Amino acid sequence: MFRARAVLALLAAGICLGAQPFPSDDSPTIRRTEYGVPHITASDFRGIGIGLGYAQSEDYGERVIRSLLREKGWMGRTFGKDSMASDFAARLTQARVEETYHLLDADTRAMYEGFAEGVNRYIRANKATLPAWAEPVFTGHDVAAGDIGGANITAAQRQVLRRLQADSLRASGAREDTEPHDEIAPNEDGSNAWALAPSRTTSRRAILLRNPHLAWTAGYWEAHVTVRGRLDFYGDFRIGSAFAVVAGFNKDLGWATTNNNPHNDEIYALDVDPGAPDHYLFDGVSVAVRTQSATVEYQTPDGLKTETRTFFTTPLGAVVHRTATRLYIVRGGTDGEFKAGAEFLAMMRATSLAEWKQALAMRARSTSNLTYADRAGNILTIWMASLPEIPHAPTGDSTFTVAHTSADIWTHLVPLERLPQTLNPKGGYVHNENDAPHYANLNQRLDTANYPLNVERGPLGLRSQHALQLIANARTFSLEDVMVTKHSMRMLLADRVKPDLLKALRAAAPTGALAHADSVLRAWDNTVAPASRGGVLFESWWRRYSGLARDSAYAEKWSLNALTSTPRGLGKPSLALDALAWAIDDVTTRYGAIDVSWGDVHRVRRGAVDVPVGGCSGLLGCFRVLQYETAPDGKLLANGGDGWVLAVEFGAARPRAYSVLAYGESADSTSPHYADQAAMFAKGTFKPVWWTEAEVKQHTVREYRP
Repeated sequence: MFRARAVLALLAAGICLGAQPFPSDDSPTIRRTEYGVPHITASDFRGIGIGLGYAQSEDYGERVIRSLLREKGWMGRTFGKDSMASDFAARLTQARVEETYHLLDADTRAMYEGFAEGVNRYIRANKATLPAWAEPVFTGHDVAAGDIGGANITAAQRQVLRRLQADSLRASGAREDTEPHDEIAPNEDGSNAWALAPSRTTSRRAILLRNPHLAWTAGYWEAHVTVRGRLDFYGDFRIGSAFAVVAGFNKDLGWATTNNNPHNDEIYALDVDPGAPDHYLFDGVSVAVRTQSATVEYQTPDGLKTETRTFFTTPLGAVVHRTATRLYIVRGGTDGEFKAGAEFLAMMRATSLAEWKQALAMRARSTSNLTYADRAGNILTIWMASLPEIPHAPTGDSTFTVAHTSADIWTHLVPLERLPQTLNPKGGYVHNENDAPHYANLNQRLDTANYPLNVERGPLGLRSQHALQLIANARTFSLEDVMVTKHSMRMLLADRVKPDLLKALRAAAPTGALAHADSVLRAWDNTVAPASRGGVLFESWWRRYSGLARDSAYAEKWSLNALTSTPRGLGKPSLALDALAWAIDDVTTRYGAIDVSWGDVHRVRRGAVDVPVGGCSGLLGCFRVLQYETAPDGKLLANGGDGWVLAVEFGAARPRAYSVLAYGESADSTSPHYADQAAMFAKGTFKPVWWTEAEVKQHTVREYRP
């Protein structure tokens, strides 16, 4: 009798006697539909956080737990001294959380606390299969720490040292190192985004396209979160956080992000006070350099030990370097900012353009172009940045500004309305593919002279020009048309330079292998569709030729006067023929024939899936961007670029959407959702997004409460 009563008491207290935890009153309902997408419904925001933390942990396991350990500053405590390097900065971030957490709104705090509890519940429920170091120790503070802004101290240190070394060489009369160095592969992290106004769609409803290009380990993860009457949002979250919401939509509006390149940090050189080396002179006053200490624990065979490090800072920014006469500091646009989660939650809950921009006005998110569409028919792009309003010339990546008074440093951010943005332009489209924001619509080009000098500038890349060929016209699109058009297989570079290559070939009267290459390239359709033949040879040739010709690769470089038709032509035709001879040998050696099909070489290989795929580098003018790694058998396997694709149409009653996630909802190779979208992605097809309660219920394959 006593045992039965004890068991009943334990159950009443919500204590689990088995492997699966007994759900408590704040447990959300998680319904997994086909392809494992979690639809999380809860009565409050804590419940949504619990659902996100638990479901992310189901799909990404140790990765979620490790990310929170890092934010907690417990890497050394958990894994030993060799792992504690990041813990010192984490402890300083935790101190900032302690200063600001109570200033966040209650719903944001509830999401943070719920996410931590969701991860804790997952750990408690799966102790038998998790490593012994995984413990349910997380709090809302640990999750919030991931959203604390900060200046890039490491980059600032490199910048100062690079400048000082160059100054020293010049002062000594020594020559700077001009020897060539190994090339660094260009970073192709980025995204595509489109918004089409009702005038450009067959439904007369706005359509938004979201298409990020990151490594397939980036951790995009689809989810649908609902608090009745308060939140109903579908989007791509990033693993390890409640609020790493990169893009998504509610019934009224949605947005997509594309990487931009703002210069949010400024470096200043302050004069050290000659009479007090631990002071600097500013505004005519001797000011003491401040210190911050961080103590971390690390595991040893004899138990936990501690180490303390001291960091130097000023009210103007952290000290990154010091000499006998100068103190160098970095002043970051989001340094110490703590409202990033609150801003995203406000964006997720917004019901109009005005409310959404009011959320942006928090200025807690430091980067990204945002492309927007809504049910009212508005479309918009805005170049977001925590951009300092600088009273001096912009500092490049190897300079700093000497500051003596407050007039020499920035004190506030450029106002939101002064950032580049294009709203409802003529032509009914806006787009961004990581280029400068001034070309979002060719009918309403933004004049760079109207924006601060530290706003991003630059050319219009081939990928953006490809996008404009697809949408800067009079065509109207259905939602399905947008998804098909997004998968354009054209390689724009070939359109620009292949005619000159063929002209050079014909002038050389080729024979043998060169004559065969001439026929292959003439027959090639300039696409990287899986069945297309000639693209493998062309890509190998361009890689060789552009590496040799460098700045002279094109006959005509990009220019503002011909922004959608340049660069073009070959600057070094004879060199191009030498590179083609090399490419013929290269492709023949690797693949057996120069007319090998693109899809025979380029594959999506995940789990049991091994299928051909089309797509290439954005630098080649592909809109469907894919990056590849070489497999042991010589095949090129997609491992980055297009991964998550979403298109949504904002109907009068409800949104309608399609998506595909190439690498599936789960990183666990034993999960049924590890590779179940891979073949779909490779074909360029997609799945419907289930939105309504009836749809979700009809397509639920698993329902549970953590």
